[in-house]
Amino acid sequence: MIDIVKTASVKSDPTIKLPKPNNELGKDDFLLLLTTQLRYQDPTKPMSNEQLISQTAQFSSLEQMQQMNSSMSSLLEFQKTSTKTSALELIGKNVTADTSTFALSDKSSASLDYKLPKDANVVVNIYDSSHNVVKSTDLGNQLTGSHSFNWDGTNNNNIRATSGNYTYEITAKGADGQNISIKKMVSGIVDGVFLNGSQIQLTTGASSFPLSAVTKVLLNSTGA
Repeated sequence: MIDIVKTASVKSDPTIKLPKPNNELGKDDFLLLLTTQLRYQDPTKPMSNEQLISQTAQFSSLEQMQQMNSSMSSLLEFQKTSTKTSALELIGKNVTADTSTFALSDKSSASLDYKLPKDANVVVNIYDSSHNVVKSTDLGNQLTGSHSFNWDGTNNNNIRATSGNYTYEITAKGADGQNISIKKMVSGIVDGVFLNGSQIQLTTGASSFPLSAVTKVLLNSTGA
């Protein structure tokens, strides 16, 4: 690296403005140090060609790194803007998100999706925010593939459940009586987009989930 020349002549020369101490060495600072070193080098011991080439290469490398950082910052900013635009384009479309959490409002229902890896007997349990069972429905035997359970918002006593956040669980058992692992999803029509910190959130009625959780998008609720 470049040695800063600390001679009396450099300190006393008003034309020399050495870089102020900080945590970073910019390309302008680097070039200033190099030219200052060349200007005040000992004539009897001039800088060798190898030293000059080495320090010039360091300057070139530093400049390329700064340009790369600038390009990366621009690319990241473009990606953020592009992601926000893509999220806005989802408004009015029916999306499926990889989550088991959803919200229920006064008059809404909930479309709870799941996928069976093989034939199984299925029971759907819906829990409130305190993890109390609100609704339990035995759907009987179902075939391999994708399924959807539409909860109308009523509890086991056929009374409308209160508005709030809920989760659901699928208990599936195969012909051998063994439990089967199920992937759970929630569907709804996107009616809003907002930022939660640095994360983009979508809303479907009273529910919300991150954009990154979306696994499927349809034009509308009928899939047209």
